[in-house]
Amino acid sequence: MTKELKIEGSINFNKRYLFKYFPVVFGILSGFSVFYFLYFFEAYGIQKGLSYSGHSHLFRSISFGVLTFTYLTIFETWLKPKWAKGRWLNQTAWYVGLVMLGSHLIFILFNYFWNWQEWDLIGYGLIIKEFPLMMVLPLSFYLVLKAITKPKGIDADYLLFQSENGKDLLKVKLSDFMFANSSDNYITIFYLSHNQSKQHLIRKPLKVLEKELKTHIEIERAHRSYLVNRKNIQAVKQLKGKVHVEINGHSLPVSKQFQTHFLN
Repeated sequence: MTKELKIEGSINFNKRYLFKYFPVVFGILSGFSVFYFLYFFEAYGIQKGLSYSGHSHLFRSISFGVLTFTYLTIFETWLKPKWAKGRWLNQTAWYVGLVMLGSHLIFILFNYFWNWQEWDLIGYGLIIKEFPLMMVLPLSFYLVLKAITKPKGIDADYLLFQSENGKDLLKVKLSDFMFANSSDNYITIFYLSHNQSKQHLIRKPLKVLEKELKTHIEIERAHRSYLVNRKNIQAVKQLKGKVHVEINGHSLPVSKQFQTHFLN
C-alpha cells in the first residue's frame, strides 16, 4: 500500500466520520431558524403575551425550535437511510415530505398552546405556508454543505475498506466488490483483481461497514454475516423456503427477513 493511498484513505475516513453527524447539524440549524423567526420576527403571527396554556412567548418559541430539531434529527439520522435511497427524485420527495411533516407537528403544538382554539383551516393554512419558508435557508445550507464535503468514496467508482484502527486499508472498484463475510469483529472482503478472486481481512464489525456503505444502493445485507453487491449476483436460488445467492462460485445464504429484497 502506498503512502498516498494511506493518506487518501485517512482523509476519506475522517470525512465519513464527520459526514454521519451532519443530520444533527441540519437539526440544529433548522431548530434555531424556527426559534429565531418566531421570537424575533413573530412568524405565524405569534403573540408575545401568555398563551391560553400559560406559556410565555420565549418558552413557546424555544419549544417550536426543539420540536423541529428533534424530529428532523431522528428522521434524517435513522429513517432516511432506509426510506430514501437512490435517485434525486427520491431525495426530493423525502425532503418535501419531511417539511410537510414538520408543518403538521408544528400545527399540533401550536394548538396545544392555545387549547385547541386554532384547530381550523385559517390556522392550518398559515403554518403550512410559513413553516416551509422558514426551512428554505437551513435546508439549502445543509444540502450544499453535504455536497461540498461528501467524501470521495461516496458515489465514486471505488470503495474504501478500512480497519477500526485506520492502519489497514483496501481500495476496491465498486464493480469488483463481491461480498463481505463477518466473523466476530473481523470481516473478510471478497473482491476481484485482474479477474482473479481475492480476499482481504480487516478488523471491523459488519454493522459499522454496512453504515459506511449505505449510500451505495447496490450493496445490501443478505444475512447477519453477509453484505453483498447485487450487481455481481449471478443467480438467486430458492429451495424448501431457503434462499441462496450465487456470486462468482460462492453460494451465500439469505435470511428470511431479507429474502423479499432478492426475490422481487
